[in-house]
Amino acid sequence: MANKFRTKEAEAEVLNDNAADNPQPENQPAEESTVGRRWRRVITSVLGGDVLKSRFVIAQIPLMLLIGLYLIIIVGNRYVVESLSQEKIKLESNLDYLREHRTLLQRQYQESVKISNIAQQLEGRGVGFTACPPYEVE
Repeated sequence: MANKFRTKEAEAEVLNDNAADNPQPENQPAEESTVGRRWRRVITSVLGGDVLKSRFVIAQIPLMLLIGLYLIIIVGNRYVVESLSQEKIKLESNLDYLREHRTLLQRQYQESVKISNIAQQLEGRGVGFTACPPYEVE
């Protein structure tokens, strides 16, 4: 099977010759030797590349390509999600900064509105309003 030029009859003769040259010990059953040969054939066919020529593997090539395509899509989606999550974290920190800044500006605005309202009330009563702080007269 591993050699495409060897016929089945020639392979059977070679196996029979090998079996005649190497008789089985009496304490080892014949089943284990065939299992060992089978594993040897499997290993040589895998290492030699004969497995890739089998009908089963050839029939499964579209499925393997589909699985490969899905893996590429999954990796691409993971990259996109990771970049979006990093961007989200960055935008959330920027939003927190802007909220704090808005609160600070709102307080400053309220203080200036209070001062201007007081100034208007004092001007209506005839009292002048100065921008400099008060001081004690001795």
